Amino acid sequence: MIINTSIDIKDIVYNLDECATRANNKFQHWAYTGDDWDAPDWEIEACFLQLLAVLEVAGLPLLRNNAYMEYAEIKSSKDGFLKDATDPDGESYSTVLVRIRSYIRALKPLLPSDKYTTVTKNLLDIIRNVHYTITNKAVFPNVPQNENDVHLRIEAILKSVFPDLKHKPSITKQIKNFEPDTGIPSIKTLIEYKFLSKKSDVAIIADQLLADTRGYSSKDWERFLYVIYETNRFRPESDWNQLMRDSGVPMNTTIVVLSGEPHIKKHKIKK
Repeated sequence: MIINTSIDIKDIVYNLDECATRANNKFQHWAYTGDDWDAPDWEIEACFLQLLAVLEVAGLPLLRNNAYMEYAEIKSSKDGFLKDATDPDGESYSTVLVRIRSYIRALKPLLPSDKYTTVTKNLLDIIRNVHYTITNKAVFPNVPQNENDVHLRIEAILKSVFPDLKHKPSITKQIKNFEPDTGIPSIKTLIEYKFLSKKSDVAIIADQLLADTRGYSSKDWERFLYVIYETNRFRPESDWNQLMRDSGVPMNTTIVVLSGEPHIKKHKIKK
């Protein structure tokens, strides 16, 4: 079946993807703190309701019926939208969000194909996981001290995965205040790194990001990734990405936040 393209279904699906990412970040925070006030059940349910709406708009009644049956079963279950499981490393994860993401994966191949796409999931996974390596004192004498440390450490790891990676690539159209730190031609992605060590610098970096994203276009680069390394927890990743969306920055721009704060001991999730 061909998805109805009379509305911008691509934006809706990618908005759902971001909604699921924000809900997952809050689930992980809640899993670590054990604070019931931070329980993200309503946000996870909102993602599921958004999924049902997407499937309705897309004209996929059978898939929507399956999703609705899952939704109703989860809603009436003992743990509801906080149902979780434990991975091999002993970390809790949301089984509900896993199901939502399975629907998202099924939808994406059906979308119209053009260059208006998000940063690839594989790259995002690598960036998020690389945090443990770049802060490992058994590998480096200190945690990153500045933006250049973050840049060079991440780039060294990415180079082994993307051999065509370019350090400080030249671009065909330059905009004010934007000189990309890393370019990966094979996935047409530019990466810029920011180092955040003071709460007072949050607004400054936000202005820098918005200045970088305005007016840039190139046939060679289609996706943009900003990696913010913060020495303490200043702003969640979801806030930064919401700023981009509220400011009219398209979905091909993504922000990932890596925190230098010590890992919080995991609390057992209350049942």
